[in-house]
Amino acid sequence: MIRPSTPDDAAALIAIAVAAELFPADETEELSKVLASYFSGNIGDGHVWLTDEENGEACGVAYYAPAPFTDGTWDLLMIVVHPNYQRHGRGKALVKYVENALRASDQRILLVETSGLPSYDRARAFYTKCGFEEEARIRDFYKAGEDKVVFRKALNAE
Repeated sequence: MIRPSTPDDAAALIAIAVAAELFPADETEELSKVLASYFSGNIGDGHVWLTDEENGEACGVAYYAPAPFTDGTWDLLMIVVHPNYQRHGRGKALVKYVENALRASDQRILLVETSGLPSYDRARAFYTKCGFEEEARIRDFYKAGEDKVVFRKALNAE
């Protein structure tokens, strides 16, 4: 069941990100700060954290927000599923949930960015499978030899 995240979910969301190796266990301070800002209402309008759960246990998370200085463009900033629940359609369901919520309010575009390193091949394949198209590649963005790859999906294409 996908639902809006609550403050009680914060520790579980961080644990999911660590289990999926999105963040090392000793480098979650920034994620904790973002969650604290969100739950205290100090992060800005439009930001949304979602929790996917099964039998009362959080197993996935998505975080999206409006892209600054745009009209109807949104960033999917995080999507991660605990390794025990991967490859069961949960990530795709989270993406669909986000897309449907944005479509319902006539938003135009959803963007997601990831690394161009070979270790991110699976992530890039996932976004392609979800209907995103590679829109841009910025060479050496994160560091020398690590590109940023931006994927785009039109939400209300005619």
